[in-house]
Amino acid sequence: MRYTQTTETALDSLFFMAAHADRQDFSVEEIATAQRVSVSYLAKIFQQLAKAGLLRSHRGAKGGYSLGRPPAEITLLDVTAVCEGTSPMYDCNAESKSCSLGPKCLIVSTFREAERQMQGVLQNVSLQDLVNRTRVNMGAAEWIGVEAGQTAPGK
Repeated sequence: MRYTQTTETALDSLFFMAAHADRQDFSVEEIATAQRVSVSYLAKIFQQLAKAGLLRSHRGAKGGYSLGRPPAEITLLDVTAVCEGTSPMYDCNAESKSCSLGPKCLIVSTFREAERQMQGVLQNVSLQDLVNRTRVNMGAAEWIGVEAGQTAPGK
């Protein structure tokens, strides 16, 4: 399974914002430039994220976007659900095959278990976790301007 470019761009954008906890507002242009994606593409993603409450939009001369919740309260599952939807990874077409295995089907039960475990992992990692791990383990994340050893303000 592969997540879409939209999910990657959304995660990177939110990560960028979480890594700059000292800032209130971010422009779409600024984040698009940092990621080397088009402004119009990112603006569409931001509309989805704002509709879901993961971002807040601010109008006016100093307008832009901010995180809709603290970074510790936004999980990877929250973001993937907005971008990918919540449909199951595997959808059995038992009716068209006249299959009556139902819950006894090992294919369906295996995919359901894999999806349950993957959702559990994504639910247990927040944007703040990513920022903290990047600062401690990864050295410089140049595209967002975070260097090893930096801590978020107030930490």
